[in-house]
Amino acid sequence: MLDDILCKRAEEACLNTWPAIKEVFYGDWLIRFAAGQTRRTNSVNVIGPGRFAVDTKIVHCEQIYRACGQPAYFRILPMRDGDLDSRLAERGYSKEGETLTLFMDFAQVPPAVPDQAVELHEELPTREWRQAHIRLSGRTQAEGFVLHDILNLLALPAAFAAVRDETGAIASVAFGAIHAGMVCLQWVVTAEAARRRGYSRATILALLGWAARAGASGACLQVVAENFPAIHLYSAIGFDRELYRYHYRVA
Repeated sequence: MLDDILCKRAEEACLNTWPAIKEVFYGDWLIRFAAGQTRRTNSVNVIGPGRFAVDTKIVHCEQIYRACGQPAYFRILPMRDGDLDSRLAERGYSKEGETLTLFMDFAQVPPAVPDQAVELHEELPTREWRQAHIRLSGRTQAEGFVLHDILNLLALPAAFAAVRDETGAIASVAFGAIHAGMVCLQWVVTAEAARRRGYSRATILALLGWAARAGASGACLQVVAENFPAIHLYSAIGFDRELYRYHYRVA
């Protein structure tokens, strides 16, 4: 059974930690745009029941995305779906990207201290951190610049963690931002050649410790359901509660 209040808190934290570059609010639906870089920031998100018919809103969203030269993505949340998922399926939309929202309660599992050196920068990341994120995530410079423009839109207290390998190069990064007492973790990525060395674990623990010191009482994150190694890592750290799952429908 869904904990509606906790689910809403986590959803708010995740939306605010990864803002879109442009947004349109229409009939209690939030239509997000970020140059097509990620589904999260280029999809329709249901905020409430709204005052227009579902089919009317679907057509309106399709027209907006078509005008922007982007496919229409709808993010389907279990606590806000209604009949949107079935309506989209009837219109030929395919289903993809099932994602888990995980929660860690600091009262039950206090954040552990990382056993490796972690560099932590608050508010905005360094240029080196930004370049490392582009390199580690396998994005082009243009794609990375779009994502990093999103960081400039953050209106929450944030911190950016990095771990270096034996050569001194950044081999793992992650960031987190605090909303209403909950820290949301994003962009956890480690160089392929440096995996299984505890680097991601160290960056995550450093961010959780920072958040706890700042007054946060818990943490959340969202991870693709098929990413079993990441889910195993998060569970071992203390993200032992699945709040809800969502998926996308795409035209």
